[in-house]
Amino acid sequence: MDLGIALSLLVTVVLLLLGVEIVVCLGLGAVLLTAVTGVFTLENVSMAAFQGLNSFPLIAMPLYILTGDLIGESGIAKMLTNFSRAVLGWLKGGLALTTLLACGFFAAISGSNSATVATMGKIMLPEMKKDGYPTDFAAATAAYGGTVGIIIPPSIIFIIYGVSTGTPVGDLFLGGIVPGFLMVACMCLAAFYLSSRHRWGGQFPFSPRTVLRSAWDAKLAFGASAVILGGIYGGVFTPSEAGAIAVAYCLIVGVLITRGIKVSRIPEITERSATINGFIAPIVAMAIVFSQILSFLQLPQNGVKALLSISENPTIIVALMLLVLLIAGTIMECTPNVILLAPLLTPVAIQLGFDPVHWGVVMVATLALGFVTPPVGLNLFVAAGISGVSFTRIAMRGSLYFLGLLAALLLMTSIPDLSLFLVRR
Repeated sequence: MDLGIALSLLVTVVLLLLGVEIVVCLGLGAVLLTAVTGVFTLENVSMAAFQGLNSFPLIAMPLYILTGDLIGESGIAKMLTNFSRAVLGWLKGGLALTTLLACGFFAAISGSNSATVATMGKIMLPEMKKDGYPTDFAAATAAYGGTVGIIIPPSIIFIIYGVSTGTPVGDLFLGGIVPGFLMVACMCLAAFYLSSRHRWGGQFPFSPRTVLRSAWDAKLAFGASAVILGGIYGGVFTPSEAGAIAVAYCLIVGVLITRGIKVSRIPEITERSATINGFIAPIVAMAIVFSQILSFLQLPQNGVKALLSISENPTIIVALMLLVLLIAGTIMECTPNVILLAPLLTPVAIQLGFDPVHWGVVMVATLALGFVTPPVGLNLFVAAGISGVSFTRIAMRGSLYFLGLLAALLLMTSIPDLSLFLVRR
């Protein structure tokens, strides 16, 4: 490798480790690589950034972010919580199980992990504390439950993976349904064990009538999922167009039916969503530029060859790739990780016999663990802000949840049909 390229990459990595903003690291790395190699002019950085964002599938990103905020304001999230409590509240640790299941249902509309943690945390933390759960455990339940926000469709990260690798976004959405709820199930087992062992929380009497009534009350919430996913797989609209439909649906429900959204607050809600999108979009743009330059220099191709030369055992290579993703998830956000690592690792996975959809689900699920792993751990920061409990205490309290997520990851990696069953049908 040329010395100038090596130094440019080293500067980028060092800045990332020092905690410099990711968009600055990627942008500076792209400029340095352009300058030292001379393969492009500096004007190409801005042109490639614009062309990278000028993509129809990426239109869905701000729309699903706005959908998540509208769900939280409209009262739809509360409907999902009540239904989840009626279904699981009779078990030991009922409110913890309720929070995890509600996170799964919420993810099926919002497509965002941080929105899932923030909304479910605000609703369930006070309830769990009243029911005798430690505050740090309640915060950990919301934080770890939020990891499925990018697995259960619609998923913003699946959209970015699809754009980066040319994989159909609709197939990725289908592929994430079963693995996403498998992750919820594994975390529910952990919550049940901890609650039984420590005698946390009470139990609510089970009533079929209550389940049916809460299901009927949540019809508008389930209707949102039916409209989004049914429209996509029924061929009525694309995943990007589904984002616009989801916004319109949640806005109509929130303003006219539940009346949870005041018209006067719509500008504030959209501004909040725009702020989040304004944080993510520049990262996507710079990551696209950076990955394009790396691809032109054939660094990903050389990386593939180097990875395949380590061992002839496919299991070892897959384990190494998962380890790379786990480490990357702890130091960098999921979006740039997908854009940078998907073009590098996906060809290796395909060469090892992975279906692109199956690998996409495994890759995103592995990176999702970074949301609850220091030092980045976005979900941990959101839960800490809501609960007032320290970042590290929440991470430590959720260690058994982490093991549950690892178990789910190993299952979905070794059993392709978990991801591909619905796609093939």
